[in-house]
Amino acid sequence: MLNATRVELIDRARNGERASIGLLYEEYHAHVYRYLYYLVGDVHTAEDLTSDVFLRMIRSLPNYRYQGISFQAWLFQIAHNLAVDYFRKAGNRPQVELEENLHSSDADLDKTVDQNLTSEYLRKALENLNHAQREVIVLRFVAGMPIAQVAQTLRKSEDTVKGLQRRGLAALRNILDDGEMSYA
Repeated sequence: MLNATRVELIDRARNGERASIGLLYEEYHAHVYRYLYYLVGDVHTAEDLTSDVFLRMIRSLPNYRYQGISFQAWLFQIAHNLAVDYFRKAGNRPQVELEENLHSSDADLDKTVDQNLTSEYLRKALENLNHAQREVIVLRFVAGMPIAQVAQTLRKSEDTVKGLQRRGLAALRNILDDGEMSYA
């Protein structure tokens, strides 16, 4: 979507146009969900938090103003804040997901199983990083944000984000190379 078009879309959404709000939801929903899933590690919690992000987006849209931070970074700040609140309330207790992770309607069972195992393997590896490193890695490589936008989202300097990314990737490489994960 072009910048001028995005600005117009956001303006229409700020004025309460339902179709524009729906388009923003469609554009960002999957990215926000993946970000939250890889942070919290639970499908249902990620779904609930994603819903909360968009409810807060709708409530806050009338007051949204571009002030050097992109709409996507603003939306991910909402997601970040909700994740922080979730971890604070949960007391960082790990939760065990008893149901199948990342549902798929794909008819190719082998592909679905492979995707779910890869996703679960990555999520488990990410659990071994500290919270700041995990957030940077998820925003950069799962949500696909550039460093500048990650810095805006997390309210950190670009140099800090680069350092967290470098250390996080090095730690992930060690975890994956050494097979330090268990599925117990």
